[in-house]
Amino acid sequence: MRMTPSSDPITLAVIGAGERSECYLAAFEKYYPGQYRVVAVADPDEVKQKDYQRRFGIPDSMIFDGYASIIKEKRIADVAILATLDDMHYVPAIALIEAGYDMILEKPIAISLEESIAIGEVARKHPDQLVAVCHVLRFTPFFKIIKQIIDSKELGEVIDIQHNENVGYFHFAHSYVRGNWRNTRDSAPFIVAKCCHDMDILLYLLGDKHCKSLSSFGELSFFNEAHYDEKTMAPRCIRCPKQNECPFDCVRIYKVPMIATVPLDCSSPEAIEKTFSTSPYGRCVFHSDNNVPDHQVVAMEFDGGITASFNVSAFTKYTERTIKVMCEYGEIRGRGNTNEIEVIRWDSDEIKTIKIPASEIEGGHDGGDEGFVRDFMECYGSSKGFASRIELSIESHVMAFASELSRLESGKSIDIQELWREKAEER
Repeated sequence: MRMTPSSDPITLAVIGAGERSECYLAAFEKYYPGQYRVVAVADPDEVKQKDYQRRFGIPDSMIFDGYASIIKEKRIADVAILATLDDMHYVPAIALIEAGYDMILEKPIAISLEESIAIGEVARKHPDQLVAVCHVLRFTPFFKIIKQIIDSKELGEVIDIQHNENVGYFHFAHSYVRGNWRNTRDSAPFIVAKCCHDMDILLYLLGDKHCKSLSSFGELSFFNEAHYDEKTMAPRCIRCPKQNECPFDCVRIYKVPMIATVPLDCSSPEAIEKTFSTSPYGRCVFHSDNNVPDHQVVAMEFDGGITASFNVSAFTKYTERTIKVMCEYGEIRGRGNTNEIEVIRWDSDEIKTIKIPASEIEGGHDGGDEGFVRDFMECYGSSKGFASRIELSIESHVMAFASELSRLESGKSIDIQELWREKAEER
């Protein structure tokens, strides 16, 4: 529901002016210049506040120190981009929906299943508002092509899927050992924070099929105190005798382009000393306060007897997703790092290889961020249904939280619909 006529630019309020918000704004600017205006920003960082004010001409009255300030105001924009940290989704999401905003909501929806369901229930009471969850993988050329092949039925029906998320040793060390998602005290469980994307992709590929039950195992096997030796190591990398031989050394890690968005100064020996003497990103990966598993596997049963397995692991060189979809008359193999898809038919010796051009995968998440924004704008104010509405995204979160529950209970089988009903009734 828009505040302004459709010929006017869409107005945006950015809540959480971090890297994710920047990805979406970059896509807005690339494809829809002049069709949007950032009219407000809420973030406790004064540097970010001033940057947004300068870039977008935001008046002082529309600069807020955080979500608690902006939700006290009446609706001041068409769309709110809610990209705060995971533990700061629940309160503002509900307040913004009730205030009449349409919303771009960063995943995960919330840090608990109860909170996720609650946000979904509030959204359900406001059917004229669009709450778009950022399951951006649905919008990548890679998964859209795999979906098209499945839907064509050229290989028959899907029987089984093997899906892998290779986190990458350096990315895991950054985000899940040293970073914001290292401890469930402050963030959603690892399988939720990192892999609700992947649960969503399985649902996306299988169309109208729903997950019936699942079982999961996983541990924090390596990045723990058992691998810390106080006689030969140090609590911080820059003091550690093993610094030069350790692949997780902070200085080595933060030269990796993938995490260049982290504002850490490595420009000189003096800067490195200052940065990693105090920053959490300078801690030894075996001597931190992390508690999330470094590997996890989930076995799932879907409607129609379809099975799927999902594996997520820190112990890979590359950050990529790989997938194999096994059908009645052939299989599909895909590798995200190279954006190549192989289609293999049993009745032919030929392997059809689809290579996605680099021009189609620009932007974050292999083109998913841009695809998300483009689909959002095509659907906004029209009758076209958005592909990642919150009512479609809740199920992936139920699956992810169920996976963590199963892991904590030694692989107990979880009935998805029963868990969903149970948590909804508890509210």
